[in-house]
Amino acid sequence: MSRTFALPFTLALAAVAAAGSACSRHAEKASLPPVGASVRAVRVVKPAARVETGLARATGMIRAREDAVLSAKATGQIKRVRVNVGDRVKAGAPLAEMDSTNARIALENARSMERLAAARLAEAERGEARSKVLLEGEGTSQSSFDQAQTGREMAAAQLDQARAAVKAAQQALDDTVITAPFAGVITAKYRNAGDTVTLMPVSPIVGLTDVEHLEIRLSVPEALEPGIQPGHVIEGNTSPGGQKFQARVRVKSAIVDPVNRTVEVLADVVSAGLRPGTLVVADFGRFGEGGGTFLPSTAVRSDGQASWVFVVANGKAERREVVVAPVHPGTVEVKQGLAADAEVIVDPGALVAGDSVVALAD
Repeated sequence: MSRTFALPFTLALAAVAAAGSACSRHAEKASLPPVGASVRAVRVVKPAARVETGLARATGMIRAREDAVLSAKATGQIKRVRVNVGDRVKAGAPLAEMDSTNARIALENARSMERLAAARLAEAERGEARSKVLLEGEGTSQSSFDQAQTGREMAAAQLDQARAAVKAAQQALDDTVITAPFAGVITAKYRNAGDTVTLMPVSPIVGLTDVEHLEIRLSVPEALEPGIQPGHVIEGNTSPGGQKFQARVRVKSAIVDPVNRTVEVLADVVSAGLRPGTLVVADFGRFGEGGGTFLPSTAVRSDGQASWVFVVANGKAERREVVVAPVHPGTVEVKQGLAADAEVIVDPGALVAGDSVVALAD
């Protein structure tokens, strides 16, 4: 073989040898066995102290627990209005006075009728006593005694009527002075001295509002209602203004609005500096005095008798028995059984206790 053909043949052999060596290395790498046991990657979350969702908010309005428009209890003329808008008054304070002339005359007449009825009763009692003596001495008949006895009973009833008339007349006189049924601030003045007011239709004279005891009326979405209980403290902000406030749930309605699918909730305002009529946005994301512990509902498993979650501990899935209450379809509140720093598996699927897992931040 000539040297001209020997060089290419030698290079070709070298190339084939190199290729064979490379294929051998790839085959050797592909045949290596997997290292370690099967490990499942899982998404985890830590329990939240509040519900971060728009469903946990509701709009409402601050109002006074006591608010009244006061009027006269009888048709008449106003003699004096003793307050002005903005005045603070105590319970029982006189706010306005009506002309009491006719009421005083009526009271005097009722007292006169009471005295007359008392005199008639005394006379009837004496007549009954005389008739009884005569009956015992056979000086009169039984029917005459019965008639005297009936006369005494009628006179006693007439005295009772007269006394009731005196009470009614006294009450009518007392009603000529309009007093504050509770402590508050005068918010309106509708009439002045000299104005004539009527009972039907009712003529308002002054408006009174208790600005110290406020409440919020909220229309809460039906989905959030199960997690709201009397005593829970809710937070929120005024709108506009953004002033923060707190309120304690006092009562929630037993019915659901069939149109809006909401439940009415009344909460007592515990913050100062708010005024009736202010619009607010209340946040139900934190329940109770110390808040709550909340998880996605997908993290909870249940067999109808017990509920549990899986947490990541030392690279393994551990089962923890919990007591939960629904907040809305996507969130539950954990009542007991779970530490605040636990790494809870969001969607355990077919996972069982003891499986090897690696946590991925949610």
